[in-house]
Amino acid sequence: MGNIKRIFALIITLFVISAFSRSTFSEQLKHKRQNKDNGLFTPYIPLEPTPNPITRSYEVELSQINLAPDGFTKTIFAINGQYPGTVIHANKGDRIQVTVKNNIGEPSVIHWHGMFQRGTNWYDGVSGQTQCPIPNGSSFVYDFSTQEQRGTFWYHAHTHGQYMEGIRAPLIIHDPNDPYRKDYDFEYIITMSDWYHQRVSDMLAIRMSPNYGGRNPIPDSGLISGAGRYNCSAAPPGSECRENNPLAEYKVTPGKKYRLRLINTSGLSHFMFSIDNHPLKIIEADGEYSKPVIVNKLPVAIGQRYSVIIDANQKVDNYWMRATIDDRCLLINNQTVNFDSAINYNVTGILKYDGAGLGYPTSTEYPDQLEPCLSIDPNLLKTLEPQQIPGPATNKIQLVVTFRDDDQNVTRAFINNSSFVVDDNNPTLEKFVSDDVPLDQFPANQNIYAYDQLGGTIDIAYINNNSAIHPIHMHGHNFYVLGTGSGIVVDESKLNLVDPFPRDTFVVNSTR
Repeated sequence: MGNIKRIFALIITLFVISAFSRSTFSEQLKHKRQNKDNGLFTPYIPLEPTPNPITRSYEVELSQINLAPDGFTKTIFAINGQYPGTVIHANKGDRIQVTVKNNIGEPSVIHWHGMFQRGTNWYDGVSGQTQCPIPNGSSFVYDFSTQEQRGTFWYHAHTHGQYMEGIRAPLIIHDPNDPYRKDYDFEYIITMSDWYHQRVSDMLAIRMSPNYGGRNPIPDSGLISGAGRYNCSAAPPGSECRENNPLAEYKVTPGKKYRLRLINTSGLSHFMFSIDNHPLKIIEADGEYSKPVIVNKLPVAIGQRYSVIIDANQKVDNYWMRATIDDRCLLINNQTVNFDSAINYNVTGILKYDGAGLGYPTSTEYPDQLEPCLSIDPNLLKTLEPQQIPGPATNKIQLVVTFRDDDQNVTRAFINNSSFVVDDNNPTLEKFVSDDVPLDQFPANQNIYAYDQLGGTIDIAYINNNSAIHPIHMHGHNFYVLGTGSGIVVDESKLNLVDPFPRDTFVVNSTR
C-alpha cells in the first residue's frame, strides 16, 4: 500500500467513460453456462480453500440474443446466452483464465473492474489503451492472478457503451481468511443496472452527433439482478411486452444471516439501496474490508461495490428490496434521448422469508436521509486494520474536468482542456512498450500524466467543473479519499490525513 494514490477531491482515470464453482487442487475449471437464474438467486457459501492457489478457467461467449429483462423484448448483447452474464468465482491468490469468444457482430473487449492487474496491465481490457479490440468471430484469452486482492468486483465491455447493452457480470474473489466469515451463513449477489430499449449504439450516435442539444439518455427501467418491470402500456405499437414481469426475489431462512454483495453495473444511474425493516451492516467497499457500519439506506454509485450483512430476524413475511434510481442525478431537457421515458425510478425486488405467503410486501420504506447523487460519506468508513497513509506527496496533479463542444460542435469530456482520442489500432500501451515512444512525445490528446519515482506518492486534486455530479473510476489502483466537496479550490486544512478509506470508484461533486 506504500505507493497508493492519495486523492483530494476524487479519483482519476485519464479518459472519462460517460457459476458457483467448487474445485480441488490443480483442477482446471471450465464454465460455460449456469442455471437459469445464473446463480444470483441461489444462496451460496464461499469457495473451499485449496492448499495452494489454483487456475480457474472460464469460457465466455459474447453473442446477440432476444431477451426481456423488464418484460420488453429487445435484442441485447449477452454473456453465454444470459443476462446478467456468467458469475466468475475465485479465491484470493488464484489465477483466472477467461477465453472470450466474440460473436456480437462488432469488436469488443472485457475490463476487469477493480482488479489491479499488477504485472499484467495488458489484460486490463480497455480498447485503445491496453489492447486492440477483439474482432468479431475471434477469441482472446485473459490470464491474470488475483494476487492479494479479495472482495466484490465485476467485469464488463469497455468500448462503445456495450456493457449497457448487456456485457456485464459479477466477479467474486473469496477470502479463505475472511474476518467476517463467522458473521454470516450464506451469500447472495445483487446487481443494480439501468436498462434501455433503444440500441445503445443508436443512442450513442445521437448523443455524439454535432449540435445535439440534449443530455445523457434517460433509461426505460431499472433492474435488480437482471429483473425489472416496464409499464407495457407505454411500449410502441407492435412491441412484444409482458405485463407484470417477475421481480427479483431473494429467499431467506429465519434466524440466518446473509452477506449481500451489491454491485452498481449501470452506465448512467446512481442507486440508493435498502431493504425494509433490515438494516445493512457494511463490511466491504470496493474490495477493501471496513469496520462494521450500520446504515438503513446505502448510496451505490456507478461502478461501486459493497458487501453488507443482513439478519433475517424479522417476522416471517415479504419485504420490499429497493434499488431506487436517484432521478435528481439525471439532467434532462426536451431534446434529451428518451426524455419522455415511462420509467419507474422506484425499482423493487422482494426479500422473501421461508414460509411467507404469495402476496406483494406491505412493508414501509426507510426515510431518505442521503445526500443526492453522492457516495457515502468517505469519513464514515474506516479500514478494518490500520493502514500507513503514504506521504508526503512526491507529485501533485490537478485535473479539471469539463464538458463542452469541440470544434465539430460535439459535446465531449475534457481533462485540463484535452479530450482523449481513442486509437483502437495502436493502443497507448503498444505505443509505449513496442513502439518505444517516449511519454513526453505522445500527442496531447492522449492525456498522459507520468511520474517515475519508485514508491512515490501522488496527490490528485480532481475538479469537476460542471453542473452534473460525476463518478470516476481508477484502473490498476485504489486511492485514499482525503476530502471531497463543492467548489474549485482544495482546502488542505480539511483533508483527512489520519485514517482515510481506500476506494477505486467515487463520486466527485459539482462545482456549480
